[in-house]
Amino acid sequence: MAKKSLEEIREYMAGLVKTASAAQKKFETDYQDQRSVDEVVRAIGMKIYFNGKQLAGGAIGETQMGNVQGKVLKLKTVALKQWNYMKGKPSVGYLPQDPAEPGVRKMAKPMGVIGCVMPSTNPIATAVGNAMMALKCRNAVIIAPHPASAAASMATVDMMRDALAEIGAPVDLVQGIDSEWASIDATNEMLAQCDVNIATGGAAMVKSVYSAGRPAFGVGQGNCQDIVDDYDDYDKIASMTIGNRAFDVGVPCTGDQTVIIPEEKEEVYKTAAVKAGAYLIEDPETIKKLEHLIFPDPQTGAINRKVVGRTPKMLGEMIGLEIDEKYPVIVLKNQAKGTESLLCKEILCPIIRYTTYKNFEEAVDIALANLEYEGAGHSSAIWSYNQEHIESVAKRIPVGRFHINQHTRGFDNAVPATITIGCGSWGNNSISENLEYYHLMNITRVSTTLPNIRPTGDADWDDFEIFKVTVD
Repeated sequence: MAKKSLEEIREYMAGLVKTASAAQKKFETDYQDQRSVDEVVRAIGMKIYFNGKQLAGGAIGETQMGNVQGKVLKLKTVALKQWNYMKGKPSVGYLPQDPAEPGVRKMAKPMGVIGCVMPSTNPIATAVGNAMMALKCRNAVIIAPHPASAAASMATVDMMRDALAEIGAPVDLVQGIDSEWASIDATNEMLAQCDVNIATGGAAMVKSVYSAGRPAFGVGQGNCQDIVDDYDDYDKIASMTIGNRAFDVGVPCTGDQTVIIPEEKEEVYKTAAVKAGAYLIEDPETIKKLEHLIFPDPQTGAINRKVVGRTPKMLGEMIGLEIDEKYPVIVLKNQAKGTESLLCKEILCPIIRYTTYKNFEEAVDIALANLEYEGAGHSSAIWSYNQEHIESVAKRIPVGRFHINQHTRGFDNAVPATITIGCGSWGNNSISENLEYYHLMNITRVSTTLPNIRPTGDADWDDFEIFKVTVD
């Protein structure tokens, strides 16, 4: 296939944006009530939910990353949780009155055409998750597939368009860059032409999105740390963290990376890890071989793409180690912290490292050092009954999500579900919370005059209730 010129790419993208913009304007004009908008969101979510196995199989065949079971569970969870969180919530017309702003009514409006950049590791769930959030606020989306997973992302786009057609909604509310056009140049051109952009993927991708000259939302790298304090159920710790790390063959950024345990509990932890199904590697030479396999260039510290989403059996074959396919996760000891070892970085395959500590302050220092090396802003967890310790770590740890007695993907909590995890200034992102639909709406504030709204003068500096509004 002949390489497309920049002029051809620019013209092609202008056509997508023009079509998306026309569909968005019709959506904004014709859909004036919340129920009809939510029907559109529900339609695309349901379509992907009930076709998950087919889409997941295609993604695995194309990328060789992860597994069908993990991909199906991920996209079904994203679609269903997004729907349950968004349904009925206001995104059309006036929003609920804010008591702190009397006389001000807030009207929700679309942002326009949202450009969504896909990662090769998660080409389906990211597409439907971002599309559901965008359409909730009457935007249109253009999906930019990763070239390595373009077919999977475009199959998802086609299914969402089918869902829109089935309910009579504008099908061009969801578009994608066709496989023959998918490239870095095409993605960059999309970023330059869309009204707002979302990046879910690696650091280089996120940087390019923030550099495109348009409003943007991005994600940061994971490198989730688990601090084990006085929590005594090591079987639960091992079962939950190993299960989470095994999910989609270790690809998700929400996987537990390092478990930091008291040194007197090392044997207890190893026993629990093996009981939970992990393959334990203790030989230092084998661990060094794995490190060289995962990070072949110590100068750049870049991960070897050949290990991403590969099973322990596959990883073992790469270093001449026989590991039975029954093992979902490798567990090994890494006593280094931060920049002392490349094994302190995020690894996108099912390997958990554990580190031992002598006192609680040392445990916190290890977690902080690893996050400062890579992963600040993302997520971490503590296993503890000690409220003082929990609060002390919550105050210090530079993450957007800090989970108590649960794995680092979060478990049975009320943090809104998302597919795009903001990591704040720690991770060079614009938000430190999960990206949600309300980030993708503009708001017009409709205000009326109020009596006694202005400060009265010098005396207000002595009043710690300054700007307290009184209405006659």
